[in-house]
Amino acid sequence: MKKLLLGVIVLIIIGAGISTYIGKEYRDRFNPLVKEKDVYALLQGEGKPNPDFPQRYMFMLNGVDELGKEDEIKVTTSDKDFPKNTFIKVHVKGKYVFEYEIVKEKDVPEKVKEKLQKQK
Repeated sequence: MKKLLLGVIVLIIIGAGISTYIGKEYRDRFNPLVKEKDVYALLQGEGKPNPDFPQRYMFMLNGVDELGKEDEIKVTTSDKDFPKNTFIKVHVKGKYVFEYEIVKEKDVPEKVKEKLQKQK
């Protein structure tokens, strides 16, 4: 019984260690308690080179979801830059980014658009 309890404790410690080692994005991806949602963001300027993947670029964006809540998201892409003031819709689960798509300004909810325009 003591060996079983010790084994369970060791597994919990190892699991906690692994979860702190991997990034929050990857934990959010598999966490069933984190909800998926769409976040809108406004791209301005060039992306920075991604240190993990040399041929990709990284954009750190302040996004706004449809309820008006602001979130910081990291989008990686093979494109270094986009036209100024490009709106994107990012499908996220916590900090994990599933995909993004470029959307027209008219497709962005008005409440979200106002918040994004204030961020400029």
